[in-house]
Amino acid sequence: MSYRHVLIIKGKVILTGQDFIIANVYAPCDTNAKQDLWMRLSQFILKNGDANVCVSRDFNSVRLEEERRGRNMIFRQLDAYNFNNFIDGSFLIDLPIYGRLYTWYRGDSISMSRIDRLMVSTKWCESWPNCIQVAHQRSLSDYVPLVLYVDETNWGPRPLRLMKCWSEYDGYAEFVREKLNSFNMDGWGGHVLKMKLKMIKCCLKEWHKKHSKNIKGKIFDVKNRLSFLDTKGEEGELLEEEAKELRELSVELHSMSRVHTSMNWQKARMNWIREGDVNSKFFHSMMSKRECQNSLHVINVDGVLVGIHHLNSQ
Repeated sequence: MSYRHVLIIKGKVILTGQDFIIANVYAPCDTNAKQDLWMRLSQFILKNGDANVCVSRDFNSVRLEEERRGRNMIFRQLDAYNFNNFIDGSFLIDLPIYGRLYTWYRGDSISMSRIDRLMVSTKWCESWPNCIQVAHQRSLSDYVPLVLYVDETNWGPRPLRLMKCWSEYDGYAEFVREKLNSFNMDGWGGHVLKMKLKMIKCCLKEWHKKHSKNIKGKIFDVKNRLSFLDTKGEEGELLEEEAKELRELSVELHSMSRVHTSMNWQKARMNWIREGDVNSKFFHSMMSKRECQNSLHVINVDGVLVGIHHLNSQ
């Protein structure tokens, strides 16, 4: 079933027999056309109030001024007002977004907005209370993939794991503090903390790619540059800029080597916890082999059971 600007899918969950409706929206840009869409879509949602309803994708509108930023990105108050009225009047629940703050990026690192979202009915939340909305990293598209996870065995997000070496970088503590303070959200304390940890996790992944990922390759490049300057210094006196670079590279190499050692230590420690020490495996295998070689035989001598151990002296 489809209307203009919206594709509606009806189905049934085989496992539970529950009916569901998914409305995939691609809203127009014109304000009047959007208002007409909101009215028709709201009537459809209210008519199917007993069903599990999910309304998703590109609404071409934002709810708040903070959801749009960049050059020539005008916040239209009337458009936001109409969109919020549609959500409230349809009794839809706008799920908190995980992973990213925005869902559309122009690609200039300036212009971005949250015009995509996943909203569900009260009935949907009653049927699947553990659903969460996650915005993943975008690829070639201007839009990020939005995924609605519905998992009755969802135990919450994975724990936030940190690399000890991150603290070795100048500005790391300030980066974390600044990011955490920039996350503005309302709600009870536990929910806010959970959301902030989820968001800082994504920020730290990007920070890791820029600073400590492929540290081995970065060390290799620094060593090559040092070798080049050393060789040039053997042939003649280095320029002042080159001598300064040589000193800075030496400090950088020392710092990166310390970070690399710390990373290897932490990874080795994690592997030991999961898999055990290499020597432990060796001794365990030796003990198993010895147990196989030491067999216990039982024989009957004049009606008396006698156990005899055969021990191989190897």
